[in-house]
Amino acid sequence: MSWLWFSAIPPVWLDKIGPLSMLLIGFLVEKEFVSRPATFVNVIALNTYLATRGIENFWLVVYADIGLIVGIIAIISYGVKESLPEIFYVINWAYCSVIVGIIILVV
Repeated sequence: MSWLWFSAIPPVWLDKIGPLSMLLIGFLVEKEFVSRPATFVNVIALNTYLATRGIENFWLVVYADIGLIVGIIAIISYGVKESLPEIFYVINWAYCSVIVGIIILVV
């Protein structure tokens, strides 16, 4: 089976579609706040990327691990419709689509 649109994209650019999409969404949607579901998806994307590429940089792993905790809290609180303390939403910005997208593009 051929992937009609993706088969036309040079292989060097295929790996960049995901993070570039994250940057686009970040710039278009996350101007005033980062949603908890977006945080969850971003940290899953980051952790999956680092794990599948075998990237073991200490600081990136720490950032990703903290993000995983933040993301799990975010999606659970969203699921039960429970608001979180304001500090959580400040920390949430560290895992916005733009930042995570840039990390995935650069690393």
